[in-house]
Amino acid sequence: MATTGPVNGTLIAIYKDVAGSLKKIANATSNSLDISKDMIDVTSKDSAGAKEFIAGEYGYTLNVEAIFEDDSSVGATQQSFKDLATDLLAGTLLTIVISTNVTGDEKYTGTAFFTSLSLSAPNNDKATWTGTLQGSGALTLGTVA
Repeated sequence: MATTGPVNGTLIAIYKDVAGSLKKIANATSNSLDISKDMIDVTSKDSAGAKEFIAGEYGYTLNVEAIFEDDSSVGATQQSFKDLATDLLAGTLLTIVISTNVTGDEKYTGTAFFTSLSLSAPNNDKATWTGTLQGSGALTLGTVA
């Protein structure tokens, strides 16, 4: 059943498609999807002193913050920091989905590269990491089946 009303952010996650199976990024505490559209300035002497624009190409990035967990203890249905670092180092183009994964809810699907991963290990606190993915190609809106 589709989620109704305001959505609890805890439900929304980034998933990586691994051989047709969606695997959630492990221990995420926050994630975001940023979509932007280039605006092309077409202002001319005939614009009566006002700027004019037309829409150009769009792009998207995803960001994730997570608690670090050793690869050996991350479940088989999730992706660890090590899995994602392996993708970044290999330059792997990933199929990603951001959604609640609840039947009937919206989902955004695209392909992206990890462009950065940062591991933080402070004294007397949990180890965390952050990552950024750069979308490549189309981002599609669909419904979780």
